Amino acid sequence: PGDSFNQALDRGILETILQLGLAFLVFAAGIELNPTRFKTQKKAAWLVGLSQFSVAGVVGFGFAKLLGFDGISSLYLAIALSTSSTLVVIRQLRLWLRMFEPFGRMVTGALLLQDLLMIVWIVMLARFGEPDANLALSIGSLLGLGTLAVIFQARLMPWLLLRLRARDGNSPRVKTGVQPWLDEESLLLVVLAVLFLFAGGARFLGLHPVVGAFFAGFSLSSFPLNGVVRSVLGSLSDFFLAVFFTALGAMITIPEPGLILRAFALALMVILLTPPLVTIVAEASGLSSRSAIESGLLLAQTSELSLVLALTGVLAGHITNELFSAIALIAVVTMTVTPLMANDRTVRWLLRFHPLRRRLPVQGAHQNHVLILGFGAGGMWVVKPLQKAGHNLLVIDDDPAVILQLEKLGIPCMRGDGADEKVLQRANAAKAKLILASMRRVQDTAKLLALVKETPVVVRMFEDRDAQSIRALGGIPILNSQAATETFMEWFKKSGLDEGETGAPSGI
Repeated sequence: PGDSFNQALDRGILETILQLGLAFLVFAAGIELNPTRFKTQKKAAWLVGLSQFSVAGVVGFGFAKLLGFDGISSLYLAIALSTSSTLVVIRQLRLWLRMFEPFGRMVTGALLLQDLLMIVWIVMLARFGEPDANLALSIGSLLGLGTLAVIFQARLMPWLLLRLRARDGNSPRVKTGVQPWLDEESLLLVVLAVLFLFAGGARFLGLHPVVGAFFAGFSLSSFPLNGVVRSVLGSLSDFFLAVFFTALGAMITIPEPGLILRAFALALMVILLTPPLVTIVAEASGLSSRSAIESGLLLAQTSELSLVLALTGVLAGHITNELFSAIALIAVVTMTVTPLMANDRTVRWLLRFHPLRRRLPVQGAHQNHVLILGFGAGGMWVVKPLQKAGHNLLVIDDDPAVILQLEKLGIPCMRGDGADEKVLQRANAAKAKLILASMRRVQDTAKLLALVKETPVVVRMFEDRDAQSIRALGGIPILNSQAATETFMEWFKKSGLDEGETGAPSGI
């Protein structure tokens, strides 16, 4: 009896530590889920998030039943398999410096939607088998806490923390460089107070504290507040990440071999099902083939919230400790595989199998033409003068809306990725007399320069160090800020403002 008591006590301590680590990690992840970040990709984010959650859930439930799990265990497994890890995906996007690319914004929105759906399921399953009134009360509490988080995110926290950071933006303290009233240590205490407020509020309302931690992170996600908060949480995030995995490893009991094999089969299902599913939906929503494939590879893992779900099921007596270990094993395996799988080499390899690439023949009509890669918001200011001068043009862009606009104007165009060798071959890039590249990634331009060595390539750049790299590879970099300044100064000299004339340069 004494040993059983000690084992129960040890497990209770481990569960508390695991929940503490999970709460902080979910809190840190919520800080990245600013809704304004993906407003331009809202439709794609909703379609991808809902499609992945529903299709992966249904397929996961059927596959779990096929593997011999009972109904309630299959339900827990299905929900655990239906969402992706905000922690893993955001970290990968930051490492790639692609947080603000269209597919990065779309993925962020899909993660927010999936996390919210997962939280609703956690609350519902925690009340499974109880009177309907209890479930209704929990859903009402969840909506109330979520509404409070939205108010905090949109209004209260940006105003409060920025006021505390430097009491008055017009005060001499700020202008003379005197340290603001709220230093980093005090700011950290305020941030943690928000975490404890929401986590405690969730517990008071009968919800899981991790739910409160997620809403606490969301309440601090507005820009530029999220960057300030992220800067003071760096070392703490690493510490709680170590705490989380240590407690998780200590809690996992080795399942019997048959359960391990079934867990690996379910993990393989996630890895094989998610990329094509997300790719099809994302491309149908307007993303380029390459961005859609990258999104699918990034989302091919289960969420840290699946562990909250599994822990809820264990505490409610719905699932066994062994099934908790199986869900944890699926999470660890898929989270480990995703960073290894989601890279440019894999994307290029998968692009070879895209049906559109095989169906479209190489176009040989374009020769001695000006090739424009990436139309962008200011592309028309480049195209119109070139077209007026009688140059043979071809524009390549991955945005279907841009391609539709160009087709209506009668401008030769092609939808595709300017870094894709197949697309460049179809465009006869090697026979162009000039290439104007306005692609987002420096490495994409480097591939272009390696493929097209004799054609002059003018490249729009944003950073001086990137411009130096492109110049070393044989490109002609044009810094965006430099181009804008020169255009303005040219207009200023010619505008005759000293004589009262006005007008704005068309290129600015």
